[in-house]
Amino acid sequence: MSQLVGKRITLGVTGSIAAYKAADLVSQLVKYGAEVQVVMTKSATQFITPMTLQIMSRRPVAVDMWEEGRNSQPSHIEIADSSDLLLVAPLTANTMAEFAHGLAPDLLTSVYLATRGPVLLCPAMNGKMYEHPATQANLTTLRGRGHAVVEPAEGMLACGYEGVGKLAPVEEIVARVLLILG
Repeated sequence: MSQLVGKRITLGVTGSIAAYKAADLVSQLVKYGAEVQVVMTKSATQFITPMTLQIMSRRPVAVDMWEEGRNSQPSHIEIADSSDLLLVAPLTANTMAEFAHGLAPDLLTSVYLATRGPVLLCPAMNGKMYEHPATQANLTTLRGRGHAVVEPAEGMLACGYEGVGKLAPVEEIVARVLLILG
């Protein structure tokens, strides 16, 4: 399980209930030998603590753009330049829209705009939000930029609805990472 040795992955975690799955995702990527730098939005910290992901990644977690340089947090440019892949899982509708429209109000969106390498997006949200024409237009824009997308799974959603919108299984996300970086 050393297919990712020497590979640096930036994992963006956004404010979705599925953010708790990021711990398993980091663990799996580290098992494959990847060095994982986690960048969280502030809303993601409402669902999972930076400490959890710091322990799993064995690296400080970057959250606040204005705290850069403290606690060994690298800047958004350094994060983007040192990464072989920007993986965003889970990706909320809000952050997806910010990516699609070139907005950079936080550290993760700033890393995205500075990234010149491959980008893998893993949406997770309520099915109605996912199927909304604005969300679909944003996905089309991001795919048009050459970004890979792991489609959300179907099933019972945290909101109580059943449908598409669940974060894809961690194994599926890892398989796509291996395909991109392998």
